[in-house]
Amino acid sequence: MYKARQIMPEFSRYLAPDRVQVLDVKNKKQAIDGTLELLRNSSNIGDFSRVAAATWQREEALATGLGLGIGAPHVRISVVRYPTAALTVLKKGVEYGSLDNTPVRLVLLVAMPEDSQAEWLRYLARASAIFRDDAMRTKLFACTTAEQLWELVKEH
Repeated sequence: MYKARQIMPEFSRYLAPDRVQVLDVKNKKQAIDGTLELLRNSSNIGDFSRVAAATWQREEALATGLGLGIGAPHVRISVVRYPTAALTVLKKGVEYGSLDNTPVRLVLLVAMPEDSQAEWLRYLARASAIFRDDAMRTKLFACTTAEQLWELVKEH
């Protein structure tokens, strides 16, 4: 079991109950900014403003809409002490520039230390496996509270 988790980390590994939420927003900017706010007080983040700026710089270079209603903005930067993620379910889908043009209903924002390319790829693979599961995606989209969302993701 331990080796399997090293190869593919569990989804909730970099999340926490205070870094999941359900939001009502009107656009992509509000969705990403609202998700970024969950990282503001994390002890894993040395300089929140640099993480936010780098996240938007990355997003402007290439949109992070994965398709299937999922957005995955991410950043690797030296001010991140430990891999950290935040998860937002949006009450209504927002235009995001996704590969399949599907409005985004879920935003997974991941901030990684600069030297963690392999770890980022492993984590993205785990998240992608969860998001590709139709039943799980439906359950995620149906969450109406942060508590409900945390209960769903904490075991994955």
